[in-house]
Amino acid sequence: METFIAVRPRAQVAASADELARRCAGAVAVADAGGLAVYRWALDPVGPAPVTGRVLDGPPADVDLAVEERAAIELWRDRDRPGPERARAEGAAHALGWILGFAPICR
Repeated sequence: METFIAVRPRAQVAASADELARRCAGAVAVADAGGLAVYRWALDPVGPAPVTGRVLDGPPADVDLAVEERAAIELWRDRDRPGPERARAEGAAHALGWILGFAPICR
């Protein structure tokens, strides 16, 4: 099993996922649901990717994470999308950007 997911140690991604799940305990905001979906997929990429729906044959490479992050940003910025879909995409974009080590996206 890989020790890093992009620039983050696997344990740090897992700890962030656990912390977000604890903070949400019971009532998960839509944006937080997007972040949680990203963390879970990055840690165990079974099933479709959280934004594009792509299915991978193994752990996500940096390029796979970047594809998801770009797609999430596009959805988030698309004013024709419903608010909850955009909020979920925003949470996903922030989580993916953090995993990749990108500077935070301004809200």
